[in-house]
Amino acid sequence: MDMEQIVKSDVIEKAIRSGIETEFQVALACDGDDIVFTAKEENNANPLSLSQVHYAAAIRRNPPLSGQNRALCMADIVRVNTNYIAVSGIDDSVEQNENLKRLLRGSLAYQNRMQIPFTMLNSDQSERFEPYGFHYIYNAPCYKLHKEIFTAERLQQAMEGERVVLDKPNITLSVLDKNGLLPLAHFVNAVLCKKYGLFIIRNALYFENLQKKAAENGGTIYQIKEGSRLIGYFLYYNGEKEWISEAVFEDEENIACYLEEVEPRKPRVLARIVNLHEMLKHISSKGKVTVAIRLIDPIIMENDGLFIWYLDEKGSYMERVQKTQTEDGSAMRPEITTTIGGLTAFLFEYIKLKDSLKFESIYLTGPAWITEQM
Repeated sequence: MDMEQIVKSDVIEKAIRSGIETEFQVALACDGDDIVFTAKEENNANPLSLSQVHYAAAIRRNPPLSGQNRALCMADIVRVNTNYIAVSGIDDSVEQNENLKRLLRGSLAYQNRMQIPFTMLNSDQSERFEPYGFHYIYNAPCYKLHKEIFTAERLQQAMEGERVVLDKPNITLSVLDKNGLLPLAHFVNAVLCKKYGLFIIRNALYFENLQKKAAENGGTIYQIKEGSRLIGYFLYYNGEKEWISEAVFEDEENIACYLEEVEPRKPRVLARIVNLHEMLKHISSKGKVTVAIRLIDPIIMENDGLFIWYLDEKGSYMERVQKTQTEDGSAMRPEITTTIGGLTAFLFEYIKLKDSLKFESIYLTGPAWITEQM
């Protein structure tokens, strides 16, 4: 992007931001690509705010690149912009719920006008966000360390900078240092793209920020190596409550060797499509497919209605059905009716919409692996 395009893009973004502030009576404060929304007239001692944090997400390239009998790699993903929403200061008062409605509507309108395909948030209160079109897309595991391997002494030795030998002579434990930031990012991206259709792309700055934030809350990033080769890592918190917020290993066997999944997986991350046109560019099918679909979106009106969904191997798009009656005067019936959140969950392989060959021919962009904590 040249300087003229950058300036033009900045002018457009400022105009969108100004329009959102006026339309929804919210104030927007920018911090780089991140934005904080607050209600303009709110005088609460504990004001409600909505943070919209920008991330670069990886979604699976569809259809897959040609070439048989090869492992998936980063060439098989497409980089898209997304945002992670976090709400602070919320309570159950009528006033706060009205402010939440304005902030969420403002955030979704802003993202739609900025052509963001989808947005996400982390919550165990789905009932609070489902009215805004959100649906769960990811169930989080709950791990604990095998303490016979990761003794308190070994963890402490690693914290002090040692490479600690574990259950086998060539398997060692160490704490992530600045020289390991970029190799860890490469490792994680390479592992995730083989297994998942949606994840947040890691880089050295991502892990540097994660490490700082974790340290402030009693967390440490540990790496496990076989010789000089990285085979896994985990982020371990050892405070009032011990827990592992994320873990990535080269293969599932290594996870079972070092970590124990102690509870059934619980829904944690919700998402919804924002700009439908942008999202559908990344969805394709095996051959030509058409689907009559009734979409329900209570927030973004251009996503709400009866559509014909056209798909082929180059991508997909939807056209609104203007005439909802057939030639004999009967009402046109959709093949499927779903919410915008339901369509989102389907595309990320969290739910099925319909058992049919037609729907099985659609290339999906899941499953998701989302561990970001806001």
